[in-house]
Amino acid sequence: MEHDFQIAVIGAGAAGLMSALWAARGGAKVVLLEGSDQAGRKILISGGGRCNLLPSVSEDDDFFTSGSRNVLKRLFRTWRLQQLQDFFTWEMDLPMEEEEGTGKLFPVVQKAKVVRDKMLAAAEEAGVTYKAPFRVESVTAKDNGFVIQGEDVNDLCVDRVILATGGQSVPQTGSDGHGYLMAKSLGHKILPTYPALVPLTGPAEDLASLSGLSLLVRWRAVLNQKVVEERERELLFTHKGFSGPAILDASHHVVRDKAEILVAWEGYTREDWIPYIKARARQSLMKAISAQLPKRLTEVLLERCGLRGDMRCGNLDRNKTDILLTHLCDFPLPVKGNRGFQVAEVTGGGIPLDQVNPSTLESRKTPGLYLCGEILDVFGRIGGFNFQWAFTTGRLAGEAASRFEDKVE
Repeated sequence: MEHDFQIAVIGAGAAGLMSALWAARGGAKVVLLEGSDQAGRKILISGGGRCNLLPSVSEDDDFFTSGSRNVLKRLFRTWRLQQLQDFFTWEMDLPMEEEEGTGKLFPVVQKAKVVRDKMLAAAEEAGVTYKAPFRVESVTAKDNGFVIQGEDVNDLCVDRVILATGGQSVPQTGSDGHGYLMAKSLGHKILPTYPALVPLTGPAEDLASLSGLSLLVRWRAVLNQKVVEERERELLFTHKGFSGPAILDASHHVVRDKAEILVAWEGYTREDWIPYIKARARQSLMKAISAQLPKRLTEVLLERCGLRGDMRCGNLDRNKTDILLTHLCDFPLPVKGNRGFQVAEVTGGGIPLDQVNPSTLESRKTPGLYLCGEILDVFGRIGGFNFQWAFTTGRLAGEAASRFEDKVE
C-alpha cells in the first residue's frame, strides 16, 4: 500500500502544531489535520485573547497525574522550561514579558492570533501540509501503517500517526473527546475523564450576592481529614458559585475526589486574628473585621456566625470566638457541583502514562502511534502550565515519530 505521507498529526492545537513542526524538521513528510475550520482555537482564546503562553517558573508539583511522577519529571527534562522560553523568544520571534504578581508569561504583542499564526507558518515553512477542516472519523492500523478515514474526503495512508486531539474541555474549540475513541479503537484503555480547572457552583444565595468580589485566600483541599494541597491565590465570587485562580487550581480535588475546600480569607490565620481582635476590645466586630476584609464579605460572615455587627469585640466569649475564627480561617465552601467541560480549562484523566514509552511517547499498544498533549492523563495548574505540557510533549512526539526510518524492516 502506497502511503500519502509519512506522518499524520491529528489535531492542530498547541501540541499538534508543535509536533508537526518538529516532525517536519526531522525530515519527515507530514500532514497536519484539523477538524475545525482553523488551527489553535484554544490558543486564540487563552489569556483573554492575549495568550498566557508559558509560566515564568514551573515545578513538578504544578502538574497532576494518576501515573508515575518519575515519568512526568523525565518528560519535562526532554525540553526544559528555559529552553522552551528561548524557542518562542528567538525561533518564533515572540519575546515575552511576565505579568506582575502572577508569574504568567505573555507575548509582548499581547495577541494570541499572532502566536497561532507564527506557529502554523513555521510548520508550513518546514514542509508541513495543513488540511482544515479535515474531520477524522477513524484511524485503522493496516499494512505496517495507518488508514485515516475522514468525513467527505479521500482516505489517507500514512506510516505514523500522532494523536494531538486534546481532551473534552471547551468542546466548541474542537476538543470534543473524539480522540479518546480513536485511541480506544487502537488498543488503549481510557481513565475516566473529568473537568479540571473548572469553576465550582454553590447554592448559597448570600454568597451569590457577593458576585464580582475577588480577594486573596489561602485554600486547603481536605480529604478524609487530611490536607492534600494548600495554596494561596485569588478567589472570585460569581452569581453561580466560585471561580478565580484559587478555585480553578483546587477544583480537581472536588470534582475527582469529592474533597472539601476550606478557605482563610486574605490568608489570615487564627494566630493573626486572635491578638488583632483582643487588641480591639472596644471596637465593633463590623469595624474591626471590615478593616481587613471587604465590607460585603464581612456582613455575610457575621450573619452566618449569628453575630451582630455592632457587637464589641471584647464581648465575644470562647464559643463565639471559635465560631468567628472558623468562618474567617477555615470557611468550608458550600460547593454543589461544577460548570462542566463547556467552561473547564482542561481535562483530567485520559490515556494513562504507562501506556506510552516515556522516551518517545509512542504507544505501547499500537506501534507507530504517538500521543501528546491533553489526551494524556496529565494537566497543570492555571498559568501557562498546560501549554508547557502541550509544547513539551508535542516536540517529543514529533521528533520521535520523524525517526520512523529506524524502524522500517
